[in-house]
Amino acid sequence: MNAFTVKWYIKFITSLLGYTPELKTALDMKKKGDWKEYKPFVDKHVKEWLIPLIDMADVNFVVKGKELVPENEPIIYTPNHASMFDIPAVFLNAPTMPMFIAKKELSMFPFLKQWMSVLDCVFVDRKKKNGSRSSLHDAIEMVKSGRSLVIFPEGTRSKNGEMAEFKGGAMKIAMESGAKVVPVLIEGSRARLEETGNITSGTVYVTFLSPIETKGLEKEDFFKMPEQIRAMLLNERVKQNAERQAEATSEIVE
Repeated sequence: MNAFTVKWYIKFITSLLGYTPELKTALDMKKKGDWKEYKPFVDKHVKEWLIPLIDMADVNFVVKGKELVPENEPIIYTPNHASMFDIPAVFLNAPTMPMFIAKKELSMFPFLKQWMSVLDCVFVDRKKKNGSRSSLHDAIEMVKSGRSLVIFPEGTRSKNGEMAEFKGGAMKIAMESGAKVVPVLIEGSRARLEETGNITSGTVYVTFLSPIETKGLEKEDFFKMPEQIRAMLLNERVKQNAERQAEATSEIVE
């Protein structure tokens, strides 16, 4: 880990601690009201904390398809997952800031756990089957109430950039809530950190695909959806890689 990466992590922690007064206010607001009342306050301060960190890392998001995402209704986002930068990639670029389903291990970090709590993130204990069921139930109820949600169908970050098998948790939430599903392709995020272990400047491409209507589908349709969504993202990846290669070739010729 190089000196800049260490500096970035220190900034991550110290800047988070700097928002302790706002966190206390957010926790109080959550105790007193529903999510529609405290969400604007939480979103504002999370963006104020997160955007300077992205700027410091010199990571640039190039976003496509955002106009395809319906507004004023809950959406279930299903991105591929290769980097911790995938979270801000969706978080900062979706039409409205969604909540997340996150692994329980993240709840062990003080302050981060509390901020994730006021963001209404749902923690999943992947080692306990009953814990996963309870977390899915909580997520379903939140989506039914109107919240948008991000769930990484692979369940964990890719170790080599290849998409792993997509699991069915997102489809269970969609089936029970009736919310539309929006696949999201994220490219370039692994190169920003996980590929080398160091924060590396560059571009992350975020593509929102067309929403999938889930109301009226049969159970059999939901069973097929994880692999169908994975295929959609892989096809989009091939298409974009071809486009970028063509652009690079054109620049060389010129």
